[in-house]
Amino acid sequence: MFIRLVGVFEVRDDAGSDCTPRGAKARAILAMLCQTPDRRRARRWLEARLWSDRGAEQASGSLRQALMEIRKALGDEADRLETDRDTVRLTGVTTDLEQDRDASVKALQSGREFLEGIDIIDQAFEDWLRDERARVESTLGVRRPDQARAPVAETARLPFVIRMGGLPPGLGAFAGRALADAIGRLLAEFAHIDVYGSGGAALPPDLPREGMALHVEGAEIQDRVHVLVSLSSISSGQIIWNQRAAVPLAEADFIGAGDLPPLVFQAADAALAHFPQLPECQDGPRRANALIANALTEMFSYDGDRLRHADQLLAEAGEIASSARIYAWRVLVRQIMYVERTEPDYARLTAEIDAYSRKALELSKANPLVLSLVGLARVMIDENPDAGAVLARDALALSPYNAHAHLAQAAALGRSGDHTAALEAARRGAEIAARTAHVHWWEALSGLVAIRSESYTAAIAHYEAAHYRAPGFRAAMRHLLFLYLWAGEREKAARVYKGLMRAEPDFKVERILSEPDYPAVTLRRSGLVDRFGAEVAKL
Repeated sequence: MFIRLVGVFEVRDDAGSDCTPRGAKARAILAMLCQTPDRRRARRWLEARLWSDRGAEQASGSLRQALMEIRKALGDEADRLETDRDTVRLTGVTTDLEQDRDASVKALQSGREFLEGIDIIDQAFEDWLRDERARVESTLGVRRPDQARAPVAETARLPFVIRMGGLPPGLGAFAGRALADAIGRLLAEFAHIDVYGSGGAALPPDLPREGMALHVEGAEIQDRVHVLVSLSSISSGQIIWNQRAAVPLAEADFIGAGDLPPLVFQAADAALAHFPQLPECQDGPRRANALIANALTEMFSYDGDRLRHADQLLAEAGEIASSARIYAWRVLVRQIMYVERTEPDYARLTAEIDAYSRKALELSKANPLVLSLVGLARVMIDENPDAGAVLARDALALSPYNAHAHLAQAAALGRSGDHTAALEAARRGAEIAARTAHVHWWEALSGLVAIRSESYTAAIAHYEAAHYRAPGFRAAMRHLLFLYLWAGEREKAARVYKGLMRAEPDFKVERILSEPDYPAVTLRRSGLVDRFGAEVAKL
């Protein structure tokens, strides 16, 4: 039996008949077995790379179904797939990489890819596929002309190297490795990086002394692993950031409990923020990462000029290294412009949000950040909670540590009327983002969801947290104005009204009530403006 791995995947029996399974995951299983020296893999290993977002029982059932699909496709050759309760094995198979090495090299050099067209939305599979493509090309000595295969100094991708220190055996070592891999995956959503050392993989001997290193070490004390996580510049050895955290091993979902989720998000955010300080990001293709980082600082100022500057920085980054994430960040810039009323042409903003959203999804390859930012815009700008819910669901399944995914889910649930679940999702996002400089963005949405559920006291607490961290945030001030009047806090209402008029000189209560495009849909529907609008003029 022959299996083609370079180019379009296909399986042919000894008579030359096509017996390729239709499903992408069935094809992926065969490819994974072919790329293992003895053609054998543990069931758990396959499940972890193709159904990493599912529980053990559901993943096991999905694997059984995929194996049945393979046997059905192989027909009379089905006995070549051998299984027992622990492993899956493939026998009597030859691949194109083995049968005609020269032809495989020529195909790769002409632009074909290993496992071309097998698209599976699972970060664990994407990691395996990326690493396997690099390994195949390295083994064959292939030098591709595309940027992704260029020498590391000639590409926008910055090396991000995982180095593990001392960790306790068993669950402690697993938790440390899971933490490091999660940070690498999340940062890869945000910026242009190549992660090395993920999953314990050996580091290339010729890796240049550039980029950033992540170091994780820890010790087990009672039922917790206390870890120290640090980021450093590889070229200088300077420590960029470090943090301690405790992982509660006694909890069933210890990976998703305790300090670990906020730590993952904080580490990725800290790494991204430091890119502008790295010497290798000052010019050339690597500058794209510095531009993205600077754009985030500018956009969360909520100032009109700085928002426009943020978009210019992202446009420049896109010219260096066009990617889905850059289009998604530009969607977020426009959403903030819309909410903060910094641009007079709402029609242009909404058209650009739609165009950039479509382009981001087209290029995304299931990047959870892209799904999250586009999903949030679909809810908040398009008022399409169904689209937002689908994108947020997929983003969370792929990246549970991404606070943006929780934010998109909260927005979709809130617009769908499930206020309890929406507030829980919003608060979860705020908890994960709590240690970052931009947590006010998550606090504001938590306040918005609280208003929808008429939890006005909670809404005040969330909007105050957003306002105190970002004094120029107009959306927070608009809502606090009426919430303070509801609470009888006239002095606070007067103070925030003064700040709002300074930030938005043309603010009028009538605009909230009469202008459909004015960005205060939830406030308008809450009835707070009708009840207390007349009080604003008396402040």
